[in-house]
Amino acid sequence: MKKKEYVTDPVIAHIPLRADLDFPSPFPNPDDPTAINIIYILTPTVDVKVNVSEGIVLPEGIVFVQNNLPTGQTTLSKGKKYEYNAKIRVVKPGRWIFYVSPGVYGDVSLFEEWVTAGVQGVFDISKLPVEFHDIIDVSEEQRDVLMDVAKKWLIEYSAQEYGREEFECLQISGNPDVSCYGCEILGYSNSKLYDKYYFVIEEDKHTNKTKVRNVYRWAYQTPSGYHRKPVCEEITMKGGGNGE
Repeated sequence: MKKKEYVTDPVIAHIPLRADLDFPSPFPNPDDPTAINIIYILTPTVDVKVNVSEGIVLPEGIVFVQNNLPTGQTTLSKGKKYEYNAKIRVVKPGRWIFYVSPGVYGDVSLFEEWVTAGVQGVFDISKLPVEFHDIIDVSEEQRDVLMDVAKKWLIEYSAQEYGREEFECLQISGNPDVSCYGCEILGYSNSKLYDKYYFVIEEDKHTNKTKVRNVYRWAYQTPSGYHRKPVCEEITMKGGGNGE
C-alpha cells in the first residue's frame, strides 16, 4: 500500500530555512512598555549562506533598540538551531506588521503607551493534515504571472540566460489576504544543470501587488567547476530585501 504524503512541517516544499519568532517573558515590561524583546530562530535544512541582519524587515513604526544579528553572508549548518536576540521599540501608535524571513510575521500594536504582540506563520498549516496534492494546484494563468515576476527578478539580479529552463510552482498558504507561492526554476546550459533558484512570492489581494520575498540559489556550475551538492545561498538585492 502506497504511503500517503501529508504536509506536517510549517515550511513546505524546498524552502531550505525555517524561521521562528518568539517574545520572551516578561512581556510587556512595565518599566519600558513600548519596547519588546524578541528571539529570532533559524533552523536550516541544508547548509545555507544568509545575511541574518536582513532577515527582519521593520516598518516605519518600529525601530531596533539593540540586536546581535550578524551582518554579511554567514553560513548556517544543516540541522543546527541558531538563536539571535533583539529589542525593538514601537515609536508610532497603531498596528504594525513586520516580516521575519522566511515566511513569518510579527504582529505588534501600540495603544495608550502599551504594546501587544503576536506571531503569524504564513506557511504554518501543520495543524491541518493536508494531502500534498491538495495544495499544489496553480493554474496556468497564475503560473505565467509568477514566472513573469521571477524572470524580472532574475534580470535585475543579472542572472545568466540558460539554454533550457523548467519552472514549477506550489501554493504554500491559504491566507485570505496574502497568498504565498513557492516557485522553482531550474536552468540548464549544455544539457547540464547550471543553477537552481527557489522563490517565495507573495500576492497581496488588497493592493493587487505581487512581489518576491525570498530567493535561494544553488549554483551547480561555478569557476571552480561543477558541484553535485552546492551550498545554498539566500540572495538579496542591493539596498535591501527582495520584496521591498
